[in-house]
Amino acid sequence: MRVKISILLPLSLVLGVAAVQSGRTWLERQANEQARRLEAINQKPAVQFGTLVVAAQDLRYGQSLTASLLKEIPWPVDQLPAGAFGKVQDIFKDDPKRAVLFAMQANEPLLTSKVTGAGQRANLAAMIEKGAKAITVRVDDVVGVAGFVLPGDRVDVLLTRKSGENEASSDSVLQNIKVLAIDQKADERLDKPAVSRSVTLEVSTMQAQKLIVAQRVGTLTLLLRPAGEAALEPVSRVTSGQLGNFTPPLPRPAVSATPAIENNAARVGVIRSTVRKEYNVQVERP
Repeated sequence: MRVKISILLPLSLVLGVAAVQSGRTWLERQANEQARRLEAINQKPAVQFGTLVVAAQDLRYGQSLTASLLKEIPWPVDQLPAGAFGKVQDIFKDDPKRAVLFAMQANEPLLTSKVTGAGQRANLAAMIEKGAKAITVRVDDVVGVAGFVLPGDRVDVLLTRKSGENEASSDSVLQNIKVLAIDQKADERLDKPAVSRSVTLEVSTMQAQKLIVAQRVGTLTLLLRPAGEAALEPVSRVTSGQLGNFTPPLPRPAVSATPAIENNAARVGVIRSTVRKEYNVQVERP
């Protein structure tokens, strides 16, 4: 018994010391790793903040800008939007009279593309994309989406024309065209439909020529496109003959141009609908 105790006691002491040493080593390793993480966080460069000019309230198209309508908010310097202003005073440095080109909501960043430039007025010309033109056309105020087309929408333009008393055709003239204004309104934030008789479209020179010719030969109608749909679809002319309930006009009664004359009487052929009948007509000679 004494022999077992003399052997187990030193062994247990050795194992206890080894366990304590292992635990101390593990704790020191965890502490060192935590210290390195904290050191890396402390060495990471801090985010540098500057200022960004935003709208202090809702701004409408054509509204004159003043310093009271704007404010500066903190913003990361390396994440400023392209064309943004850092200080309110920078906006009026070149031109104290600047106006809003696109409606903005409160706290929306003010960008150079949304306001007029130096010496520029808040008119339609300032809204046209580079290389494009603006043209105003008269449209059917009833068929043309009943006035629900608003500035900023995309539309297709159809041409309807008559080629006879009961014959008509419809052609697609242009597709995916941006609406700049309706009548005299160019505010893209308009939210109430209004029946309009004229629409200003953003087009190329060739497209403008097509619209000018189309206005001379028929009536223009707008088709409102779903938001975000820009794909062009194959189109073809639609005529009256393609309508299911269309009845072609009946031919007018025709009279034979050279009737045969026998014994002072002539045989005259008359066609009514699709039936031909001949009649004897007395000929008076001079």
